[in-house]
Amino acid sequence: MRRRKLKPAVKVAILSSLSIILLLVVLISANGRTRSVMKEIDDFVYVNDYIFDNYYPVIRNDETIMNPYSGDKVSIEKKFYEKDASEEDQQKSIIYYDGVYMQNSGVDYTSNDEFDVISALTGTITNISDDTLLGKTVEVKTDDRITATYQCIKDLVVNKGDKVIQGQVLAKSGTCNINKDSKNNLHFELYKNSNVVNPEKYIGKNITELTK
Repeated sequence: MRRRKLKPAVKVAILSSLSIILLLVVLISANGRTRSVMKEIDDFVYVNDYIFDNYYPVIRNDETIMNPYSGDKVSIEKKFYEKDASEEDQQKSIIYYDGVYMQNSGVDYTSNDEFDVISALTGTITNISDDTLLGKTVEVKTDDRITATYQCIKDLVVNKGDKVIQGQVLAKSGTCNINKDSKNNLHFELYKNSNVVNPEKYIGKNITELTK
């Protein structure tokens, strides 16, 4: 069979077509890489947003320890028992239950009306329990040194592991077997290095006073 030669004009047309096809392939490939890069950028932005959305509050050195309740009609029913306190104050800090006298290891707040129980400090809820004597209990830790417990409460609105900020509502005032006479009660305890301390000495003071 005799081979036929292509005319110069036909050769130019074919080469031009091949060039156009090659250019389209390059553009499509580059576009794909661009989309891939944009996808990576989008993923990077998403990760950063996720980190900020889940910001964990930490203890602040400028926090002033506040009362663990909200309301102007709340009063102290029983004080923290101090060994060097006056005899009168010691009598006000003794708990009598089932024939046994016990030294109060916290402060008992009460009111004629139900009141909100709030977090005295920023921290993390490390435990929630239901005690036979003290009723529902919430434990909040600010760090390894400071722990606050809220007892004799009800209607909890927080869960174990929650991060709470100072002033955030934890529950409502309630009652418990160790203090049946009070319908709206809160038993509040404060610990420093696992040792219970008198909350009244630190409420209204800077957190650094407790961390010394």
